[in-house]
Amino acid sequence: MNMSPDPQSPGRAVAKPPRERSLLTTAEAAAYLNVPDRWVADAVRQRKVRCTRIGKHVRFRPEHLEELIEAGEQPVTAPAQPLVVAPQPRRNGSRSKL
Repeated sequence: MNMSPDPQSPGRAVAKPPRERSLLTTAEAAAYLNVPDRWVADAVRQRKVRCTRIGKHVRFRPEHLEELIEAGEQPVTAPAQPLVVAPQPRRNGSRSKL
């Protein structure tokens, strides 16, 4: 594990995990997925998302979140329809004669 000096405590080193194996917290996973924290916590409880438990802490690997994203992709079942924009009625500036 990489060690770097702690700027707040001279003479003390802080362990830094390797970048290629980084684990995300529930809040970071929610930000990664662009969903509320509560949704991630519920998905963990319902075992809808893979996670790693370290004691009472829940952590996520980015590749596990990518699996969740890929599993949720919906196939295209209908051809794309062209967007038709209806013309706006012309206004001549005069008031309605009702």
